[in-house]
Amino acid sequence: MFIKNKQSHTQTIAVIFILFFLSSCGNTDRPATGDPVVVTDLLGREVVVPDNIERIIGLRAGALRLLVYMDAVQLIAGVEQSEKRGKKPYLKAYPELMQLPSIGPAMGGDAEMILNAQPDVIFITYTTRQDADMLQRKTGIPVVALECTDLGTDNETLFASLKLIGQVINKEERADLLISYITNNINELEKRTSKVSKYNKPSVYTGGLSYSTSYGISATHSRFAPFMFVNANNVASSIDERLTSHVRGTFVDIEKLMLWNPDYIFIDESGLQMVRKDINKKPVLRSSLKAIKNNNIFCLLAYNNYATNYEYVLLNAWYIGKQLYPAEFEDININKKAEELLYQFYSKNVADKLLTSSVALNRIPVEEL
Repeated sequence: MFIKNKQSHTQTIAVIFILFFLSSCGNTDRPATGDPVVVTDLLGREVVVPDNIERIIGLRAGALRLLVYMDAVQLIAGVEQSEKRGKKPYLKAYPELMQLPSIGPAMGGDAEMILNAQPDVIFITYTTRQDADMLQRKTGIPVVALECTDLGTDNETLFASLKLIGQVINKEERADLLISYITNNINELEKRTSKVSKYNKPSVYTGGLSYSTSYGISATHSRFAPFMFVNANNVASSIDERLTSHVRGTFVDIEKLMLWNPDYIFIDESGLQMVRKDINKKPVLRSSLKAIKNNNIFCLLAYNNYATNYEYVLLNAWYIGKQLYPAEFEDININKKAEELLYQFYSKNVADKLLTSSVALNRIPVEEL
């Protein structure tokens, strides 16, 4: 730093001292004591975990993703074999994870292979108290249950999972930072769209959503989080909630979609090929749906792949908002928003790596349907 005079030098020292003081006060991570710590997991189980964690693993859908979000890549000792396949964004961001030892098949791994990885703690999702207790008895390793809930309908449970990971691996500050960022994004989207008159809101539909596998245009969601965040007029919101599931999927008849005839259609990238097949099999869709006739059909990032890619949910919401309400999102550059958002989730610049080969966040030309 170029210092012009004594006064500016004194001011510089003062600023450095203040920043150091604030950063010290803001560090909420637990000081290491060497004593075991008792935590309460998302199933209400009390689990004794070591104070100094050096090796961890994540079992079942979404667990590894949450550990990556929590900036814990260096602690991960092994991954389920299925994690080494597919196009999950957290593995594209950190390809070194695919070189780690396998800890068994999807949705639970293998107890012997888990032992070979020698984790200090096992994090697991989509489980029961009985199964978690059984795995803990088999391995002798603390098993901490998490929940990967649907963003938009149960944010607090997701946040509780992030806080629990932070408590166990001594990264409470990282959890608070990530929760704050997610919350601020949701609040900002609400602020930009809440005052748009219902008479100025086009009707919207999302199709091609992935549930364990790829589906066509009839795969949708009545409480699609990106639509909820931008107060969109989702034609599928009338579906009985008892018939919906973010795990098993929600499906509508093609005839119902034609009756709704939405102004805009947003297709999940994972189901784009299936949607094209649907439209080719039923040419009446091309001639009847005004979203297609008016070239208002867009591609979204695949948000559901072995549980939810929460960063993609938020980025999809920003993109949808910009398409539906250009005036309210005039200042938003989606490419820059993607760089910022993905950096917050992955702690490094990965937008180019994750999005360059994707056709998502673009209008789908009618001739390509």
